[in-house]
Amino acid sequence: MTNSNNLKLGFAVPIFANPGVVDVRTPNFQQLEWQPVLAAVQEAESLGYDSIWVADHMFLGRDGAILEGWTTLCVLAGATNRIRLGNIHLGNGFRWAPLTAKMAATLDVISGGRFEFFIDPGWREREHVGYGFDWEPDRSVRAAQVGEAVELSRLLWTGKPVDYQGRHYTLSGAISTPVPVRQGGPRVWIGEAFDEATMDLVARHADVWNSMPAGIDVLRDKIAKVDAACVSRGRDPQTLEKTLETQVLVVDSEAEWRQWLERWDAMHAAHPPGDAMTDFFEFAAQTNPQLGAGVDEARLRDEFVIGTKDEVIDKLRAYQHLGISEVICWFMDFPESTTMTVLASEIRPALEGGR
Repeated sequence: MTNSNNLKLGFAVPIFANPGVVDVRTPNFQQLEWQPVLAAVQEAESLGYDSIWVADHMFLGRDGAILEGWTTLCVLAGATNRIRLGNIHLGNGFRWAPLTAKMAATLDVISGGRFEFFIDPGWREREHVGYGFDWEPDRSVRAAQVGEAVELSRLLWTGKPVDYQGRHYTLSGAISTPVPVRQGGPRVWIGEAFDEATMDLVARHADVWNSMPAGIDVLRDKIAKVDAACVSRGRDPQTLEKTLETQVLVVDSEAEWRQWLERWDAMHAAHPPGDAMTDFFEFAAQTNPQLGAGVDEARLRDEFVIGTKDEVIDKLRAYQHLGISEVICWFMDFPESTTMTVLASEIRPALEGGR
């Protein structure tokens, strides 16, 4: 799928708080509260954002407090009218896949066809074990489970009785109606470029590929791997839409940026991360080599989208040139709305105007 000149913008909904943790989202959100989250989603829709995304974890953030993702997304579907809806990295191991397919069809129908199916093999052993879910330590097996989950979901979304015999799932005369609004069902999103099992999953099953935060050079390498995986499996890479999840902050000056760093440092000292995040930090460092060196100003500016309006325009345009069609944004100043507003009302028009 070739990218148009118009960059789509998504809003990653902050359903957990991570005060002062600059690398791992929501650094300015001191304590999880529902009303600011709901208000921000409705503001995002009024500002013209294209999509909202909800994380899928059992515990996350400084104190482990996080809203359950699927429940939250269903509530937000009823609180909005136009904006597309997705669970970012929906954990396949947290729900029985055929039931998830039924849930997805239901949410899609209720929302008028706005649901995006972003599914993931999962990675947090600690969450699975802690909640008593089965845990498969081999990622290639978990990826194969997701492949079957996508296959059976697409069959169920036809509304016809489904017999399915896979290695991990078996269906016998299963019927799932009503069917999703979009013929064939919601678009399937799959993330990252970890290994051959992931690459196979993306190339064979994804409509949309998504990368976690990455600088220009790192993202270029990831896209090259994804494209090569498509070619090796006989797929045209242009049929796979490429998207990016990242953190975004718009500042007026370098002085303001340094003020934010000082502010987050003070928050981190006042609200040190608890035990709920230890494995998350380890994983984040492994998935991107840029995340392993601690809080470094230059690295953060490379890794995320941070800067003045002109600098943010240039960075987003560089992502567009790599083929990125949509950027899912974690706003580093939330619950303040400055970056959200400026990005939609000033920066996107400048991008579309070819400035």
